[in-house]
Amino acid sequence: MLRSRSRQLAVVVALVLMLVLNLWLEAHATDLAAAGRRGMYAQNPNAFAPHPFSFAIWLPIFVGAIGFTLFQALPQYRANPVLDRVGTSMAAGYGLVALTALVALPLSNILVALALLAMVTALYAARGCDAGAGRWLVRAPAGLFTGWLVVATTLNLCQLLTSQGLVIDARLAALLMLGAALAGQDIVRRSGEPAVAVAIIWAFGGILAAHPGEGQLWAAAGIGLLVLAARFQVHRPIAPARPPVAAGP
Repeated sequence: MLRSRSRQLAVVVALVLMLVLNLWLEAHATDLAAAGRRGMYAQNPNAFAPHPFSFAIWLPIFVGAIGFTLFQALPQYRANPVLDRVGTSMAAGYGLVALTALVALPLSNILVALALLAMVTALYAARGCDAGAGRWLVRAPAGLFTGWLVVATTLNLCQLLTSQGLVIDARLAALLMLGAALAGQDIVRRSGEPAVAVAIIWAFGGILAAHPGEGQLWAAAGIGLLVLAARFQVHRPIAPARPPVAAGP
């Protein structure tokens, strides 16, 4: 685990690499229509692929990453053991996502899966950051990034399988959506961070928008939404009991 100054510097460097490689060096990084048609998305179409507008989620993800990076770099948070644990994993996740801009299938699948593992680790380490700036600049950015990587890992796997000749139809895509919802539910339960579910629900909306006529996808999205909502209900904090009213004389 990186400590103090090394952790602060590592997060900054990893963030810069991620932004440079995924935005400045990608010709269509901010062109959502082009992003949805280029490369493996155009070559390997499948029923799990979302509408191009879904990739707009990278904007809040990158903004959250910048917010976390600036927060953890402040001098007063240099010697912070929680941020040392979170920052080490976040730096690894940012670096791995940066490298995906340089490689193709199947290596990109491995990098995205490792990035997901790193971000989940960071999110679990941030469970103590449940108030104030820590809640919104540490946990929420990690949760949003993690939720999107749950779907991105599945999407990249679909791209790889499609490139090998397997047809990912609506039935299989629906099963994968349910799997993503269950995975997200478990991460939300363990981390207590609802931003994970927000990213997954956004991705489901993108899948439905790309395949509006597929009833199986609509059913899977509805069930997945209920699964995530049930998790929120079950783990909602219980309000403390009111003290008994004192009896009169």
